Amino acid sequence: MKEPNLTLQQLQTIDSLPISGTSLDVLDMERVRAHIASATKQLRFNGDPDPVEYLIRSRCMVKEGAELLATPTGILAFGHEPQRYFANTGVNIVHYRGSTPNSIEVMHIERSIGGTVFDQIASIEAYLKAHNRRGMTIEGGYERVEIYEYPPVVLRELSVNMIAHRDYRDLYTQAIVKVFDNHIEWNNPGGLPEGVTIDRLLDVQRSRNPALFALLFERGFIEGVGQGLDTVVATLAQAKMRPAEFEDINNAFFVARVWRRPIETLFQQDIYAQLNVRQKEMIEIMRQQGEVTLGTLKDVLGADISSRQILRDLHGLMEHGFIKVIGRSRNTRYCLQ
Repeated sequence: MKEPNLTLQQLQTIDSLPISGTSLDVLDMERVRAHIASATKQLRFNGDPDPVEYLIRSRCMVKEGAELLATPTGILAFGHEPQRYFANTGVNIVHYRGSTPNSIEVMHIERSIGGTVFDQIASIEAYLKAHNRRGMTIEGGYERVEIYEYPPVVLRELSVNMIAHRDYRDLYTQAIVKVFDNHIEWNNPGGLPEGVTIDRLLDVQRSRNPALFALLFERGFIEGVGQGLDTVVATLAQAKMRPAEFEDINNAFFVARVWRRPIETLFQQDIYAQLNVRQKEMIEIMRQQGEVTLGTLKDVLGADISSRQILRDLHGLMEHGFIKVIGRSRNTRYCLQ
C-alpha cells in the first residue's frame, strides 16, 4: 500500500503554521522595519530588507494562494494585539516578602503583562533589574567593581528562555515569574519539549518554537540553541553561587530557580565586618521589607534604641553605600542600594 504524501503543514512546527482569517493587517509593519534594522545593525541579518519578503522568509507570514496569512510567530513578535489571538500568553510577576508562595506575604503583583514577546521580555527585565540589589567589591588591586544579588546575565537568560520555549498552544495558563526573599523562579507552561529531560537538559538542544527562536536571535536576545542554560550554569559557577535548579512538573510546567547572594557578600568583607549589630539588623529588615521609615526601624529594633542612634547608624550605612534615601522630611524612607 502506497504511503500518503506528506503535506507542507506536516513539516512545519506549530509556531509557523498559518492562521485562518488573518492578514498582513494584524501585524505592525513599523515594528517589523525596526526589527530588520536592529538585526542588520547587529550583523545578524543580511537579507532583503523588504518587510513583506522578510515576514514570509522568517515564517511570520505564509502564502496560501492569493492570501497572506499570519503565523503564531508573526503575531507574537509583531502583532498589534497578540493577546487578541493568543489569550493568556501574557506573563504574571508575583513578588513575595518571604521565601514561600504565601498569599499573605505578597508584596506586589503584575498581572497579564501582554504585548509582543519583545515587550514582555522588556517588562520582566525592567522589574527584575529594579529589584536586583547591588553592592561593591574590589578586584584587580584597588578597583571598585559593582556586583549584584543576581548576575544580570542570569536573569536575562532565564527570562528569554521562558518566552522562547513556552508552549503557546496552552491558552489557559500564563507564565509566572515569582520573586522571593532569597530566590527567583520562572514558571513556564508546557514543560520541557518532547525528547528533553532534566538530566539531559544541557546536552539535548531542541527548540519548541524555532521560528520565534530565530527572531529572538536576530534581536540579540539569544546566542544559539542550548547556550542560554549553559550560560546560566557557567555564570553562577564562576560567581561561586548556589547552582540553578531545574524542575519539570508533570510535563505541565518547567521551573527554573536561582538563589541570591547573601547580602553581606555584596560588599567588601572588611566593610561589612565593621558594621555594628544594629546596622546589620537594619540591613536584614530592609531586605525583608523593602523601603522602611525611621518609625518602622524604631518599632522593630525596640524602644530602648533612640531615634538619634538609629539616624547615626543609617548615616554610616549610607556612607558605605549599603543604603539610599528616598523622599524628604516626614516622607523619608530608606532601602538597600
